[in-house]
Amino acid sequence: MKPNYIVIGSMKSGTSTLCHLLGQHPDVFMSNPKEPEYFSNPELYARGLAWYETLFEDASGKTAIGEGSTSYTKAHLFPGVPEKIASDLPDVRLIYIVRHPLERIESQWMYNVRTNNVHKSFARTLRDDQHLINTSRYWWQLSKYREHFDDTRILVLFFEELKQEPGAVLRDCFDFLGVDADDYAGNTAEQKNVTPSFGLEGRALSMAGKIPGYRKLMDHLPASLKNSLRPLLKQQVSGHPQWDPELRRRVVQELESDTCQLLDYCSKPGDYWNLAG
Repeated sequence: MKPNYIVIGSMKSGTSTLCHLLGQHPDVFMSNPKEPEYFSNPELYARGLAWYETLFEDASGKTAIGEGSTSYTKAHLFPGVPEKIASDLPDVRLIYIVRHPLERIESQWMYNVRTNNVHKSFARTLRDDQHLINTSRYWWQLSKYREHFDDTRILVLFFEELKQEPGAVLRDCFDFLGVDADDYAGNTAEQKNVTPSFGLEGRALSMAGKIPGYRKLMDHLPASLKNSLRPLLKQQVSGHPQWDPELRRRVVQELESDTCQLLDYCSKPGDYWNLAG
């Protein structure tokens, strides 16, 4: 059985919450795992469409059948995804949820620190690597899909509206997916995979990662010792990464045109997101 909708991103914009809420509708099926990354992972894609369809074999009787992989809107890392989806699922519907571009960058960086995937400062990460910035180029990412899919098959949502009016956003989704919104009985207050405030754990891991031999040492520690050390790093304190004014100006300049085009496409005012800070 093939999916007929995909939540294509963007990362750290509420996709986990959205997919969870969608999956609570009796006529909607969400894959497990939520992010199979079939179209962005060459090894998985090589397994073929028949393997991919096994992820949806429990969806019998459902009207809307889908998955949600945020890597599908990282064209700078995984080129060719829209072409693959269009070739294998030409009638699929696409849901793209976005958020304030700079806040999304902050959230992804905090997530990367928390999961020990980055050991650079926030400023150095942005100076050395365009990855976080490019994921917030929403119009550029979406344009890749618009080359292959009609606009009637694309629904753009906003993280801020999902937080403020989840019921209204879900109703738009259910109308888009062709299921009766009145049949929904889920809890719209639930949030999934929320990145906690950047705290002592992130700072400690970031500093520890700079110590020569730290990663090698951690790899060889017994699991019991790792588990006993982890609580010492988990105390949370409020805070967000700090923007250097000049760096913020540069990033805003890079994203400004792209952001304006996306907001115009969605009939949003140009100041919907305040990028100036």
